Amino acid sequence: MHTHGFGILMILATVTLAFGLAVTAIAATLRGQPPRLGRLALVAGVWAVIYAAVLLSVSLASREHVLAWGDDKAFCGFYLDCHTRIAVTGVDVLDALGDVRPDGRFHVVTLRIGSDAKRARLRLNAPRLIVTDATGRRFVRSPAGEAAVARTRPPRALTEEVGPGDAYLTAVVFDLPADAREPRLTVTEGWWADRLIEFLLIGDEDSFLHARTTFRLTT
Repeated sequence: MHTHGFGILMILATVTLAFGLAVTAIAATLRGQPPRLGRLALVAGVWAVIYAAVLLSVSLASREHVLAWGDDKAFCGFYLDCHTRIAVTGVDVLDALGDVRPDGRFHVVTLRIGSDAKRARLRLNAPRLIVTDATGRRFVRSPAGEAAVARTRPPRALTEEVGPGDAYLTAVVFDLPADAREPRLTVTEGWWADRLIEFLLIGDEDSFLHARTTFRLTT
């Protein structure tokens, strides 16, 4: 997730407006005057329409950004300090992992997770990884494949803490059908509250209808 500064300003403006409308209604009530709810609702409605129009315009104008192996994608804490990074460094396509056979072919994806922070120790929060092919089919991680990998070389957790300037390698496994073309990996992170904010945050990659940054899984 990479955040646009304009989106943060729009969210702050929305919160400020909502607070101002609430204060106006409460102040009128305390003075013994009926709050002009119709007028307040009109102001809120106009702002909601403007906000939705800007959100849709920015999202529909966005384009998918496909990263090559070794290219980092940054994730932002508190929507500003974008220091946590992840990259695909390699993909092994296998017909089996030990005695475990896939429905299609196993794709063992090696990931580099790092940080360019100066002092803080950071981590990915509730990461979610999905592979999408050229036809739009979506594939989740293969528990059987990852269990087979763990028996020979246990991978480090995606949520492991990373020190300043440090990085580590880990692996995830997908079982993709043989006819899957142009598979691309999407990585998102954040708890449900983060995802809700980002869904409505103008210019954020995870906002409504916004194009994503993905990783190419083929050379």
